[in-house]
This record gives sequence, C-alpha cells and structure tokens, in this order.
Amino acid sequence: MWRQHRYKMLFSLLLLLSGLLLAIDTGDAKPGNEFDWLDILGEGTTLLVACGWLGLIISSRPAGRVTEWLYYGSLLLVYSYFLDLLDEFIRYPDHIRLMSWLESLPAPVGMLVLTYGLIGWHREQRAINRQLRGRELFLRDHQLIDPLTQLYGIEYLQAVLQREIELHQSQRKALSLLILDIDNFAAFNRQHGMASGDAYLSQLSELLSNQLRYSDVVCRYAGDRFIALLPNTALPQANIMAQHLRQQLSQLAIEKQQPQLTLVEMAVQQNSAKSALHAADQAMALAKKTATLSLQPI
Repeated sequence: MWRQHRYKMLFSLLLLLSGLLLAIDTGDAKPGNEFDWLDILGEGTTLLVACGWLGLIISSRPAGRVTEWLYYGSLLLVYSYFLDLLDEFIRYPDHIRLMSWLESLPAPVGMLVLTYGLIGWHREQRAINRQLRGRELFLRDHQLIDPLTQLYGIEYLQAVLQREIELHQSQRKALSLLILDIDNFAAFNRQHGMASGDAYLSQLSELLSNQLRYSDVVCRYAGDRFIALLPNTALPQANIMAQHLRQQLSQLAIEKQQPQLTLVEMAVQQNSAKSALHAADQAMALAKKTATLSLQPI
C-alpha cells in the first residue's frame, strides 16, 4: 500500500519541514532551563500517537475518497501537535500570532475531517461485512470449494461476480479482475507427474490467498487458470496490485522446473458475469499472443 501513497508521504514531510522552518524563522530558541519536560513528554506522546494513526492509514488503506478524508484529517492533527511541541523549545514574539493560529486551528478542523472519514470507513466496513456474510451463506448452501486448492470454484465465481457487478453498478464503484494462467501446465504434468502439478497448484493458491486482500475473492476458474475478483478497485489500483503480485510470483519461478505464469488485470465494464468472464478469456488470449510474438526472432 505504501507505493500508492508515496506522494502523500512526501507532502507530509514537506508540510512538517515548512512548519519547522517557519517556527525557526519566527521565534528564538528557549534556554534549556526553561524547558518543561512534563509538557514535552505529554505533547511528544500525543504527536507520536497521531503519527502512528497516519502511518496505519497509509499502510493499510487503498487509495480512495475515504482514505483521503482519513489521511488529511490525521495530517492536520499531526501538524497541529508538531507545532505545539515546537512551542516548548521556541519562544515567539508576542505581537506575532501566526504560530498560535497554526497550532490551534488545524486540530479541530482535523478532528472534523477525520470523523467524516471514520464515518465513511464504517459504512465501507458494513458493506464488506454484508458481502462476506452473503458469501458465507452462499458457500454453506453450495459446496463450491475446489478440493485441491481450497479456493472457490467457477460456479461460485459466476454467482459472486454477477452480484458484485449489480452492486457496483448501483453504487457507481469500480470493479476489477486479475486473471492468472499457468503456461503449458499440461506439459508440466506430463514431464514431472500429476503429484508435482498438484503440489504446485496448492503452493500457488496459497500464495494468491496470502497476497490479496481480505475483501478479494480468489477462484480456480479452470484447471490451469485462476481469477481474483477485486471489489472497489479501479484499474490503476489493480495494476499496482498485479505488479506486486508478479514480484511475489517470481519467487515460485526460482526453481528451474517451475512453469511460467501469465497475469492480466482488467476493469469490469460488462453487465453480466458471463460477458465479463468472456472478456477475461479474451484478455488472457491477447496477452499470450503478444508474449509469443515478442519471443519470435525478427
């Protein structure tokens, strides 16, 4: 998640640095005997806690509107607490009120912005919980788990994808797919045996489950193909997730006898699960064709 927010982290550092330079330029350093260490401890702890909140948001939240509210609300609190801590080391002239305003105003504004973001986060979590409960009930009614990989099968994928399409169309939210295909898996099975192929499938499915988010749905679409359903995920974010997943999947290819993999990401624009899966098959076929042409000598 950090890569999605690198500009936010840079902006945060520049904002705090500008506050530090402004404080140094405006005031004068206090002598050590005027330091109130109890206040420094309390205000420093408050600043560290607010920085922890900001770090948790950046490290655990995908980019989006709710994340923006949470981030900017927390950043305003960090900025206010940072200047409040600097006040313990720097004395400002009485006739200059700018630093006092910068200490006081961002905190209440940040609280309001953060509260609005928390309300949006709560609504998101309720929607996710409804989806998870629906998936669990559906799974209990239909034994649709692939026995080898312990992933959802194609029937479950079709049902959940159709429901997600209808849900995301009504709420105008993004929906994406990741399609993963094992190249020449039949030849791999013939050369190394079915046991090696089953072991590889189990290892691959475990890696996919561990690397994707809790809200994502990973399914075994065919014998050598997997599809991950990414709710509330636009194509740029899916591209980032695919890039991260390719790095993790490359670890499976360290051994010489491991098959090659093709990973494709796509945004779901179709109105039905059937047409979306057909588009996914076409996207995979195009990716394989492009890869084959690039390997041919010129």
